[in-house]
Amino acid sequence: MTTSARPSRPNLDTAPEEDSRIRRASGDGPAPRPRMSSAPGELTSHERLERKLRLGRQLLDQLPASNEHARLLSVAVMRRDEALLDGVLAALGREI
Repeated sequence: MTTSARPSRPNLDTAPEEDSRIRRASGDGPAPRPRMSSAPGELTSHERLERKLRLGRQLLDQLPASNEHARLLSVAVMRRDEALLDGVLAALGREI
């Protein structure tokens, strides 16, 4: 019978290394929030996604259920998947 070579486990009985330290997080506080749109015409990421979802729903109403793009579009809207929405909308020739 052969024994499989197992990796050696670290010895937990030894003293911890002196160099081991917890690093403080860089920055003065929590991570910055997404920037709200301040200039006219600029959309936040949430607004951009909502716009694509609205367009996707409108297109779903116009496409037959048997259409392959309609099925993908339905999944993209249901999942709120912006990357898939972008791909399907591009394939349908609709840009946002």
